Amino acid sequence: MDNYYLNIESIASLRKILDGEVLLSISRNSEERRRFVEALEIFNISIKSQPAIIIRCESTEDVVKSVKFIKSEDLSCSIRSGGHHFFGASLKDKGVVIDVSNMKKFSFNEQKQTATLQPGCDWHTLETLTHGKYEKRGANDERYGLVATGGDCPTVLNSGYTLGGGYGLSSRSFGLACDNLISAELVLATGEVVQANDKENPDLYWALRGAGGGNFGVVTSLEYQLHLLPKEVLCGYIEWPLSQAEDVMKFYRDMYLNENLPDELSLGMFLGTSPYPEGEPVVNVYGLYTGPADEGKEHVEKFQEFGEPIEDIFGVRPYLDFMTAIGEEIPYGLESKRKGGYFRNDGLSDEAISSIVSHFGKCPSGYSLTRFDLQGGGAIGRVAQDATAFVHRDSLFHISIGSFWQHESEAEENLKWAYEHYQIVSPYLNGHAYQNYADAEITDWSHAYYGQNYPRLQQIKKKYDPENFFEFKQSIRT
Repeated sequence: MDNYYLNIESIASLRKILDGEVLLSISRNSEERRRFVEALEIFNISIKSQPAIIIRCESTEDVVKSVKFIKSEDLSCSIRSGGHHFFGASLKDKGVVIDVSNMKKFSFNEQKQTATLQPGCDWHTLETLTHGKYEKRGANDERYGLVATGGDCPTVLNSGYTLGGGYGLSSRSFGLACDNLISAELVLATGEVVQANDKENPDLYWALRGAGGGNFGVVTSLEYQLHLLPKEVLCGYIEWPLSQAEDVMKFYRDMYLNENLPDELSLGMFLGTSPYPEGEPVVNVYGLYTGPADEGKEHVEKFQEFGEPIEDIFGVRPYLDFMTAIGEEIPYGLESKRKGGYFRNDGLSDEAISSIVSHFGKCPSGYSLTRFDLQGGGAIGRVAQDATAFVHRDSLFHISIGSFWQHESEAEENLKWAYEHYQIVSPYLNGHAYQNYADAEITDWSHAYYGQNYPRLQQIKKKYDPENFFEFKQSIRT
């Protein structure tokens, strides 16, 4: 790469044929340098990778030209969309970043109830059209819109989220984002543009649904199946003080394990602060019921009547308002560290809960969260482990320890808290990890992310990217 800095002619030639822009780390132009620094902004600012070049693509053709340029110059590359990769694999240190975050076109087929999106789109933008503006009347004149399985965070873009699985509050009803992926367009290492679906390149289609994030090519378009959801849903959250957290967590666990709750009721839970981030420690249960609100009230009331909540805003309100509100609580641009994994079937024990709550009480930062997500059961669990590359179908509960802090001087104590928290919880986990919550410190990452599906993924990698052009730490190896 050192010699490449002198190859000004190649850079000039690339700029002439792209609709997007080429930004250089060594540029002396103040405006270009400003845009380069802006393009480096990612969710976790503790990552300090410094790419040499960032190519901000505007089209599939731009991606093709970028891939061919990188190969011709014998460079290394990474792929970036939303910038949420937990250890920064989207920013190739001293390499070239293919940035697809400006590719934001999408279309909506009302008759087929599908949507086709470029990788720079986010779920909120999509659902503003498909759920906010589109309306379908039900048998009793109920009002419905259409939704995809999207996440909580508004700055997570659809491509990386989907290709690594994609949990959301409607996943128990409608499946993971990858389960709703109908077809994908991607650019291979050769520069060839291919389609991947159940008829064209079905092996690649299988691999993309759970292992597609940067392993096989640059995904430039995704088609999704959408689902009917009432315009107004039963949704909200309930908070209890930390002194009641153990009891609330046990109740939450037992309700999902023993009460046969319907797939339509999807509730997450976290330990955090309220008001966020300067308030007191609390346990929060939040989520929604995807069916008719009247049918969900009896189940939600069981949580509302438990213990002594300090706040309860569960009620019937517009779905989009609720999803927008919870997204505003998620911080962007803090230093952070994530650890976590899936619980064994018997892992979320009374002992585990007691230890988790006790350690959370020692948290040095009000920004930090310990989340418990329902990442199994319902429609998720009805898909076989080998039906897609995504293997985590059986474990019901998942823990994500998110340590967040503002200033570099706070790093040591917050990292110490995160590592100790993980050490406390790890005996209760099953050894699997969610690939969208990538952890650079996992040594047996191929098993943790992909389980028994990894050998098949290696075969597909060898077929579509035999030279490992798309390579990063923890990328699939041939």
